[in-house]
This record gives sequence, structure tokens and C-alpha cells, in this order.
Amino acid sequence: MRNAQPGTPDPAIDLLYRYTQALDRMAFRDMLKLFDAPARYRVQCRKNFQRNGVLHLVNDNEQELKFRVDSHPPGRLESSIHVLGNARVEERSRGECRVHASFTMDRNGRPTFAGEYRALISKRVIP
Repeated sequence: MRNAQPGTPDPAIDLLYRYTQALDRMAFRDMLKLFDAPARYRVQCRKNFQRNGVLHLVNDNEQELKFRVDSHPPGRLESSIHVLGNARVEERSRGECRVHASFTMDRNGRPTFAGEYRALISKRVIP
């Protein structure tokens, strides 16, 4: 790896870790701050263990994502733990980069979802 400091994740990969940490802490307003306008939030899981393989799909614009956050009070949701793996920057160009990571998510200690994150990240949101 060129230009990588030992123990220092790429800022784009770190953004994915901050996103999943916000989800696990149920800090949904902090999660919203990670998105730049115009935002599109799409989730398609490869495996949903609780629903016998039925795929869960989210395809929200900025307003729909804000509504989703407002309608999911943290105290009423089950706790979650996201585990990221195989996180990498796939491409950098014109002030953006494409990031990919595999993930699993447990709710209350039970495997719930497995899938992948694919993100197009603007350099404006990477510190």
C-alpha cells in the first residue's frame, strides 16, 4: 500500500466505520451528518436471517432518510452490532471515491443481516 500509515485507515474507509458506529450507538442524527447533499441512501441485504432470506431494501433520498430517522426513536429499537470486513477504496476520480465493504449485523446477539456497503463518497465529507 502506497502512502498508508500503519494503523491509519483511509479517510473514506473511516467514514464507513463512523457510519456503522453511529448506527450501533443509535446516534441517527450523527449518521445524517455523514451524508452530503444530494444524498441517496440505498440498502439491499444479501441475506436476512430473520425473514427466511427475504431481501430488505431501502432506497431513500435526503428527505425520506430524515423522515426514517425521525420515525425511529432509538429507545424503541433493538441494539445492533455491525461488523465490517474487506473494506477498500475501489476507485478515486474527480473529487469522489467509490468504497466497498462487506458487513454482518447482529441484533441482540443474533445474526440478522449480511450484505455489502457500496458508497460513492464526495471528498467534501471526508475530513
